[in-house]
Amino acid sequence: MAVAQFKKRKKNKSNSRVRKYWWLMPVLGGVAMLGWVATGPRWSRAKLELPRMASPILGYSASTPTVLQEYRRFYGKPLTNAEIERLSDQANARVAAKDYSNAIGMLEQVAKVAAVPAVFNNLGVLYAEVKDRSRSINAFREALARDLDYQPVRLNLDRLKDIMALGAEPVSREVESNNNPGLANIIAPGKPVEGEIAAAVNDVDFFRVTTPPAPRDLITIEVTNHSPTLAPVLKIFDAERRITDLGKTAREPGASIKITIAPPPNTTLFLQLSGYGSSAGSYTLLVTPQKAFDAYEPNDDIFNARRITLGVPADANIMDATDTDYFSFVSPRTGTVNIVITNRSPTLLPALSTFFPDMRSSGFGPDIKTPGGNMRHTLEVVENLIYFLQVWSQSNTAGKYTLSVE
Repeated sequence: MAVAQFKKRKKNKSNSRVRKYWWLMPVLGGVAMLGWVATGPRWSRAKLELPRMASPILGYSASTPTVLQEYRRFYGKPLTNAEIERLSDQANARVAAKDYSNAIGMLEQVAKVAAVPAVFNNLGVLYAEVKDRSRSINAFREALARDLDYQPVRLNLDRLKDIMALGAEPVSREVESNNNPGLANIIAPGKPVEGEIAAAVNDVDFFRVTTPPAPRDLITIEVTNHSPTLAPVLKIFDAERRITDLGKTAREPGASIKITIAPPPNTTLFLQLSGYGSSAGSYTLLVTPQKAFDAYEPNDDIFNARRITLGVPADANIMDATDTDYFSFVSPRTGTVNIVITNRSPTLLPALSTFFPDMRSSGFGPDIKTPGGNMRHTLEVVENLIYFLQVWSQSNTAGKYTLSVE
């Protein structure tokens, strides 16, 4: 009997100790777990650390190859600036490290050389991340000014409702104040913009437009007058805000303006509108690409010469006085070939230069003295070698032609 009571008391004493020190059990269990993690299999530690790894920002494209591809598309040539590629890579690394301020600074430098939608889209995302909504809107607008349907920006605007609410589209109606280049409204080619020159305040309106991607094209700039009092004045400034001689003045009230120019692709222009003699009134501004380039563009240098097939006519054109077209062909035999330029314009004065396979000059075609005249030139060639041709214009002429090598 005494033995039984002793055992009972011993059991009760053990239970009381468990109840008293119950809090040690999870602590000891946690220590054991930490020890197992520290000494356990490597894959277990990696799995535990995975949630703490930096992940890209939603909507940001950490792809320098995309920037390079867009540069070739918009400028019509490869990017050969290694420093810009390096800055792009470094910006992506800074984003992965969540160092957004330095990433923004690097991409702003990239955008000065490679002003392509991918760079502006990434800037828009980063500005939004640091709560700089005005710069975010401007960056997205820069991308859409170059490609209105640029999908990454469209997706980001759908996601960033606060940015979308303020409007990131290139403007369709003048937004004041825009009386100097720093405040210029960003507009897009092909999208009309309504504006007004206010009376009695020496009002001027500035707009910023980016020319279409390569190849270089003719663009028209139209100022359609909606007022019987306004005599519009158009001045054009280059990307460095230096005035050019491309503008035009309408001195008669109610008159409109239309000019055609051929600037380089993906180039920024500032357009200033005002009223001649302090005149005022409303207008519509429209910048329209003409798609005047031919199917062989861009081929403005010998390194981008377009290969043509013997006996197959190539329809092309000299778009303006600064345009030139390079072609190449493979000689079928040793002997001579005939190069024929058939003029399809009453104004073009065609000229021809020829080049050896090593790209050294080999001579010129005959001199055509009459606008609209044709040309025929004989060239000595060696079998299976590549020869180069340059078609250009004399006396600042332009027009369509057909090139054949026979």
